[in-house]
Amino acid sequence: MSSRFAEGLAQLNLLLSDHIIQKELDFLDELLRWNQRVNLTSIRNRDEAIEKHLLDSLLLLPHLGDAKKIIDIGSGGGLPGIPLAIADTNLKVLSIDSVGKKINFQKHIKRLLQLNNLTVMQSRIENLTQTALEQEKYDLVLSRAFSSLDISLRYAAPWLKPGGRLVAMKGPEGREELRAAEKMIKQKNFYDWEVIAYELPFSSAERQLVILKK
Repeated sequence: MSSRFAEGLAQLNLLLSDHIIQKELDFLDELLRWNQRVNLTSIRNRDEAIEKHLLDSLLLLPHLGDAKKIIDIGSGGGLPGIPLAIADTNLKVLSIDSVGKKINFQKHIKRLLQLNNLTVMQSRIENLTQTALEQEKYDLVLSRAFSSLDISLRYAAPWLKPGGRLVAMKGPEGREELRAAEKMIKQKNFYDWEVIAYELPFSSAERQLVILKK
């Protein structure tokens, strides 16, 4: 077990079992191992990846509310969807990315860690809105490193049930993007929003969650 990961969880008041902690680290180590030959992330240092990948993803746990079905759009190497799927086996996670090598890695992780609550799909999110999947509505859409808030709103809206939320993970620019997206917020019938600012526990890097309800 990583003492740094345990320390970070304690600082963030996140309580996970030893079994879950080990699975989170297994995922991260496999991500870094694959990253030596397949470009999945620019972060190669394990301690940095623990903070900026695992802890940053798991910070979402207190903000999931009663969500049971979520979509992670533009999920890359599976962040934040896979750490959340590991942490809560009752959570059904659909992870979507357009890059084949990243989806192949996610499928490998699904098999390796036996994540039966994870569905992985290779596609651009905008190409899925006219398929049968559109008929299934979700509680939460996650957007971590996908695009601007304006574009995230456009693509998230068809997937959300009434009362569903978009959670966009941003840096210090979150509030500015929220103001710039005012027209799209109204157009797509989002009626309530909040911005939650926080810092990562070791680097003190600034982050903002922009949460909008449909």
